[in-house]
Amino acid sequence: MITEILVHLDGSSDDEFRLLHAEHLATAHRAHIRGLYCESLPEIVLTLPQYAVSRSAASEQMTELKAQADRTEKDIRLRLDKLSIPYDFRRFDVLVDGVDRVVASQARTTDLTVVRTPYQPGFALPGRAPEFVEAALFGSGRGVFVVPEEDPARLRPLDTVLVAWTDSKEAANAVAQAMPFLKKATQVVVAMVEGDKPAEAGGTEPGADVARYLDRHGVTVELRHLREWNTVSEALFNEARRLDAGLLVAGAYGHSRLREWILGGVTRDILTKTPLPALLAH
Repeated sequence: MITEILVHLDGSSDDEFRLLHAEHLATAHRAHIRGLYCESLPEIVLTLPQYAVSRSAASEQMTELKAQADRTEKDIRLRLDKLSIPYDFRRFDVLVDGVDRVVASQARTTDLTVVRTPYQPGFALPGRAPEFVEAALFGSGRGVFVVPEEDPARLRPLDTVLVAWTDSKEAANAVAQAMPFLKKATQVVVAMVEGDKPAEAGGTEPGADVARYLDRHGVTVELRHLREWNTVSEALFNEARRLDAGLLVAGAYGHSRLREWILGGVTRDILTKTPLPALLAH
């Protein structure tokens, strides 16, 4: 069951996109929303000669930062008051290097974290807080619901779910985290992106075990083998469009983050250009 949904809020225009999807999910699952706002405070380091002169200026800077954070909190609360479902709001003022600890801790006691794509190809967007997304993915053990780069936001029905399956612990956790969605869906397609050789050539039956596993959970699936694509993400995005899927489920960061971002990978592509909402888990 999904009973508690964490949503990343920062006072930017992206809050509207995240809250629209969070409210949509919470309504469907009769869940509660927990809004999380982390204000990152700079660590002001003064050398001894600077201390006497700069102490007052540093204090003024911190006071202004907190005043701006108070204004942001007020705006966020006004938007949260418009929700049609129960919510609570939590604010943390922490040093920059403490944000990931707070996010991970908060995400561990929820069922799902709603974020927006934190990247565009080649760079991070202001307000997208990639450290928030990665802290939720790596530190919580929970699923992360990625809202795609769309304007205006499209609230898709989640009747059709595409599961990207590989024999990995990341994919297994993603399936487990997505189970509430899979049980509600009317169509679940498990897709495996393969090389040039057909799966049968190896004398195995890829996907059969996960299909049996899901069937025993009351989820009927269709297995699809996607071949002759340049990249895994291209194959998945194309299949999602063909199905008019409302949700893509995938394991995140099967390789190191450094390798993903330098050499390319499925997680990187989903976080930069997914055309539909994606539920990721590590």
